[in-house]
Amino acid sequence: MIDRKYLANHKWKYLIVDEGHRIKNTHCRLIRELRMYKSTHRLLLTGTPLQNNLAELWSLLNFLLPEIFDDLGSFEAWFDINCINEAEAEEKIMQQEMAKNILSMLHQILTPFMLRRLKSDVDLNIPPKKEILVFAPMTNQQMDFYSALVDRTIFKLIDQKNKVEDIVETTPSGRPKRRSTSNKIDYSLLMETDEEKKSNKSSKPSRRRWKDVEQDEKELESWIQAICNTDSQKIGQEKKLRTSQVTIKMRNVMMQLRKCCNHPYLLEHPLDPKTGDLALTDGVITTSGKMLVLDKMLTELKKRGHRVLIFSQMTRMLDLIEDFCQIRKHDFCRLDGSTHVDDRRDSMNLFNTKNSDKFLFLLSTRAGGLGINLTGADTVIIYDSDWNPQCDLQAQDRCHRIGQTKPVVIYRFVTANTIDQKIIERAAAKRKLEKMIIHKGKFKSGNFMTRANSISPEELRDLLHSKDHESEIIGDTFAISKSEMNSLLDRSDLLEKFNQVKDIAHDQEQKKVEQAKAVPAKSKPTSNKSASVKGKMKLAVTSQSKFFKVIETEDVDSNNVNSQETDDTLPNTTNK
Repeated sequence: MIDRKYLANHKWKYLIVDEGHRIKNTHCRLIRELRMYKSTHRLLLTGTPLQNNLAELWSLLNFLLPEIFDDLGSFEAWFDINCINEAEAEEKIMQQEMAKNILSMLHQILTPFMLRRLKSDVDLNIPPKKEILVFAPMTNQQMDFYSALVDRTIFKLIDQKNKVEDIVETTPSGRPKRRSTSNKIDYSLLMETDEEKKSNKSSKPSRRRWKDVEQDEKELESWIQAICNTDSQKIGQEKKLRTSQVTIKMRNVMMQLRKCCNHPYLLEHPLDPKTGDLALTDGVITTSGKMLVLDKMLTELKKRGHRVLIFSQMTRMLDLIEDFCQIRKHDFCRLDGSTHVDDRRDSMNLFNTKNSDKFLFLLSTRAGGLGINLTGADTVIIYDSDWNPQCDLQAQDRCHRIGQTKPVVIYRFVTANTIDQKIIERAAAKRKLEKMIIHKGKFKSGNFMTRANSISPEELRDLLHSKDHESEIIGDTFAISKSEMNSLLDRSDLLEKFNQVKDIAHDQEQKKVEQAKAVPAKSKPTSNKSASVKGKMKLAVTSQSKFFKVIETEDVDSNNVNSQETDDTLPNTTNK
């Protein structure tokens, strides 16, 4: 966007946009700037073409072909799947598809414009992953705060809890002393001292000099400093009188409910009575249900040699997890939106180093969900979920990516029967929409002339009944038995699946080697004639990596050109 005024004047053949889902909003500045570029071809690279609704998918299609996809209203009316959030949505969608074939038509429209590749299509050696929902109960304090937030009586509850009976001072006659409601004013700061009076009387009206001005400035600074010291003393006294720091804004009750599910200290954090700062005690662990479950899980994960990524939506929640790490003596790294680029790189390198002492990596979901490689971890804990399920999927892919050598387990913390569970249900509905439209088996052929097969009722039923998580762990109490913990942390099924995949890949590689040995090597004809290569660049293909490499060469001129040598230099790569 910064260089648009220089680059938009040229006519480009290709305009390629990486992380194409950034233009899902038709009114964002990025898409307005990109439309000013003149190009004959446009290409979007994205792993999440559809995140929340069809309007976001239409925005991407409108950028690619504005002449065809020119009306959002008609597009949404034609492919109306809004009933996915309603009760009995699965039956309605089944009936709608059988009557109108909406999904089949949408697949036919998208087929010429979309080519999809999964990680498993590129590299078969990527270890499998599984997701487990961990339902954490609420503590008594969380339940009291949650109900008070719903009733909008939270401030009254906190005042009653922190109320301290005033000590009434009495006079010698037994009557209570009157208290001044106003703050005491130090009038001495406003009056002239004796020295100032004498100097004012002795001084004669004369022309001011620079020394006098400097003296006045020094006196003014000392007077301001005296007032500041008085105010700081009052603030310090008030800070010591306060027992807690309350950060509640009832303008957004839903956010306050989410904070309550995560930790009650996000609403009211106790203060140290000696210093007046935020208290660092075991209450950080014992007052939150999620934190109690996290404490027990991390203890076992550390014993078993696993390394963990912890994602949260709130940086203040990361602060509390950081306090927890200091109490439990866990080595950790942290990354959020305020982390400098150099610190990000250093933290990633330190965490991914073999035999690193760092056990945890704390990340904010939005800042740490893109452009980060943390394959040194094999466990992901999503402390609180995002309304947009693709953000959590991007967070998981920080360690489940090419280069990972161990199976990955994702634990998603949920507080049952709260706003937490509503977020999970809404995100699941969005995922179903994405699965139906960006179907797993579709858009892989790369042949845009073939007609897309319509989705069968059985396929659609399986998609609607599919779940992203493999199991659920529901805890009514904070006491987790040893057998329950073993079943929660068990990943033997993933190891077995991963070994099977590795055996299949090994057999395929062996077959390729045997086939290569069976085919006789082609003999190249020798010739004394040299080839003429015009230009500065030529392409060569390596037989091992099968990737194109650009090699700079000197210009070589000759009168005779051998066509066979030219074919060997630039082989046919249509089957690559």
